[in-house]
Amino acid sequence: MARHIVIVCGYGCHLVPELREYLNRIVRFCNERQPDCLILCGGFTQRKSAPGWSEARVMKEYLIPALKYTPKWVYTEEDSYTTPDNIENATKKMHSDGLLEKEDTELTAFCEATRALKTDLLIRHFLGRRATIETASWELMSPTKQIVSTLYDWAAIKFPPLARYFRNKRLQRAEQI
Repeated sequence: MARHIVIVCGYGCHLVPELREYLNRIVRFCNERQPDCLILCGGFTQRKSAPGWSEARVMKEYLIPALKYTPKWVYTEEDSYTTPDNIENATKKMHSDGLLEKEDTELTAFCEATRALKTDLLIRHFLGRRATIETASWELMSPTKQIVSTLYDWAAIKFPPLARYFRNKRLQRAEQI
């Protein structure tokens, strides 16, 4: 039987209506498809306003009680502060735990709609394969800024010092919000 892994990118440590709607979409998907594994990605991105709460923990606390089944594996990956972090760290977890050993493993990733291209590119880079990208749309950032951000992130995975720079900037921001 094929294994199904779902990577969920986090977006904040407060259950604002947009995040709740995103998580409800994931609940509906999981209850219908019943994936074997959930990898919930997101670090402590709002240390000032949500001390001790990671995006991954917020999602786990919301999603797991809402599911009508019990996934075989649920991971909270709490060291991600950027979309590249989310995908790279989820990839490391899948490899370290042997989750990708089956050739027919199905992979789905959830992200905000304007980050779909970036998420797809990152999955292909880190995993060397495609995934189904599921989205929800609420971002107010202009599409132009998202395209520029995607180009920056693509450059960063080709030039690791740039990735560290972006991660450090995001860590600094996490202390302020």
